[in-house]
Amino acid sequence: MTQNIPLAVVLTVLASVALAVASVVQHSAVGDTAGKPGAKLSGADLLAVIRNRRWLGGLLLTGVGAVLQMTALLLAPVTVVQPIGVLAVPWTILLAARVHRRPITPAMWGATALTVAGTVAFAWVAIRNAAPYPILNDAWLVLGTLAGFGIAALLALAGARGPVAWQCLAWSAAAAVIYGAESGVVKAIGHYTISRPWLGSPVFWTLAASIVVGMVLAGIWIQQGYASGAAEIVVGTLNAAGPVAGVAYGIAVLGEGMNLTWSSALLMLLFAAVAISGVVLLSRIHPGTAESEPNQGETPPSAPRDGA
Repeated sequence: MTQNIPLAVVLTVLASVALAVASVVQHSAVGDTAGKPGAKLSGADLLAVIRNRRWLGGLLLTGVGAVLQMTALLLAPVTVVQPIGVLAVPWTILLAARVHRRPITPAMWGATALTVAGTVAFAWVAIRNAAPYPILNDAWLVLGTLAGFGIAALLALAGARGPVAWQCLAWSAAAAVIYGAESGVVKAIGHYTISRPWLGSPVFWTLAASIVVGMVLAGIWIQQGYASGAAEIVVGTLNAAGPVAGVAYGIAVLGEGMNLTWSSALLMLLFAAVAISGVVLLSRIHPGTAESEPNQGETPPSAPRDGA
């Protein structure tokens, strides 16, 4: 498919809107099951969630967004498409504030601005240094994909067993790594089908299987993120850590960093740190999180006894 970066940008912006609406809808559905922030969903809870009509509506919107983004990935490099998805963060904050009828504090806007500015700057450097086409190396494709799953698994473990205040971030970051890596896998598969005999290739089918497995795992981890924190934190993490993971996969595995200089690489690391720090700050100050409500989880003082 011929490259068309302007069309890819438009499709990615539309995908970000779909993701924002889907996240708020699904977060609400998961909240009905989880009951309170910090709760971990059991297998029965997950089954109840996926039978919820609102959650299924959110899933449909997520699928629309995924199709739009996959189309964009066939029209432009991963390093161009992935970072633009950060626009879902302000969309989600605005929509969630309206749905839950709560004000957006200046601190929340500041954290969001850090995330958006860092990711846009990260994308700007990536776009200026993007290679036009990926390099497909079978060994690197398999090893890079397995490495992405390994990193995601460690983050999911932190989500399951780490401090309550960091669980939403950890679950969401695990899903973000999967989605970031899979954006590169989708790009590789698209070019594989037009440049190589893919039907009998074990590498091609391994990559295809990794997409299915990754979608299931990331989907479960996102629901755990919704159960343990706000939709804005989940979306912020997905759209700050996801592009970093996607660009890392594009550079390390697909050879999209062939034009990257040391100074550009350092700038990308700096801007990635800014974007992720914005999400971390948002997770600490967002209303309803353990960090922003210090009394959450504490035992209330006993009522005085009669006659005391």
